[in-house]
Amino acid sequence: MTDINEVAENIYMIDDQLCSIQKWGSVYLLNEERKALIDSGPASSSRVVLDGIKRIGINPQNIDYIIVTHIHLDHAGGAWLLLEDMPQAQVLVHHKGAKHLVNPAKLISSMAGVSGEEIAKEYGEILPIQSHRVKGVYEGDTLRLSGRQILKFIDAPGHAPHELCIYESRNGGVFIGDVLGAYLSDYEILLPYHPPPNFNFELSASTIKRLMQLNATKLYFAHFGTSSKVQENLQEALDKLQVWGDMLARAIGEGTLDSTRERIIAQACAELDSVHKSKDLFEFLTKYYLPICAGGHIKYHQEQYNT
Repeated sequence: MTDINEVAENIYMIDDQLCSIQKWGSVYLLNEERKALIDSGPASSSRVVLDGIKRIGINPQNIDYIIVTHIHLDHAGGAWLLLEDMPQAQVLVHHKGAKHLVNPAKLISSMAGVSGEEIAKEYGEILPIQSHRVKGVYEGDTLRLSGRQILKFIDAPGHAPHELCIYESRNGGVFIGDVLGAYLSDYEILLPYHPPPNFNFELSASTIKRLMQLNATKLYFAHFGTSSKVQENLQEALDKLQVWGDMLARAIGEGTLDSTRERIIAQACAELDSVHKSKDLFEFLTKYYLPICAGGHIKYHQEQYNT
C-alpha cells in the first residue's frame, strides 16, 4: 500500500517507492483550489504516485500542474506517463530544462552514463512530452493555487543548472529537490552530496546561503521526507560540502586522489550504521549513491585544478 502523510496543511507526501525502495523518493501533492504535484518520480513509480493521489481523495484528472524541481529522471522521468491520466495538467520546469522534456534524448544518454544501465532501467522508459504541455519558469515567477497558497520559484543551481526550489506561502516551507542532496528523515541523516556531470561547489554553496535568508519553517526533501530544522540542515550541508571540498583539493595537490575517493566514501558510509535495518536503502546508498556522488565532487574539483 502506498505510504502517504500530510506533512503540512494541504500538503501530502507520497512515497513513490523509488527503485522499489521504501522511504527513498518523495513526491508532494498540494491540495488547493488548483492542484499541483511536486515532482513526478520516474516512470516506474507512476502507478504508485497515481494510487497515492487517489487515496488522498483526489481524481488525477483534476491535477492542474506537475512541477518538477529538476529534470533528472527520478524527479521528472514519469511526467509524460502521469499526463496520460491528467488531461488538463501542465508541466512546469526550470526554463533550462524544458527542451529536454520535449526531446529527452540527451537526458536519457546522460543518465545512463552517470548512473549506469542498471539504475536507468529501474527508472523506466521516458518519452517526449508535447511542447504545449511544458512551460519553463524563471527566478521570481509565482503561481497562485489558492488565496493562501502562492508558490514562488527560486533558481537554485549547484546540483544541476536546471534546479528549482519552490517556496509555498501557506506553511512557509520550501520544496528543495536535490539542493541539499539526500536527507533520511527517519534517521535525521543528511548526505549533501551530488553526482556528475553538473555539480558545482560554488553555486551549491551560494544557493544554500540564499535559502538561509528565506527563514523557511520546513524543508520538503525529494530524498526523503521533511525537516523543521531548517537552518541547522542548511548549515550542516555547507559544512559537509566544505569538508569534502577541502579533502579533495588537498588530494589533488598531493596526488592522492584515488585513496581520498575511498576515504570520503567511507566517511559518509560511517554515518549510516543506523540505516542497516533498512537493507535495500543501505545497499543502494553504499553501492550506488555515495560512489556516484564522490565522482561528481571529484570531477568538479579536477576541473577547477585543471588535472
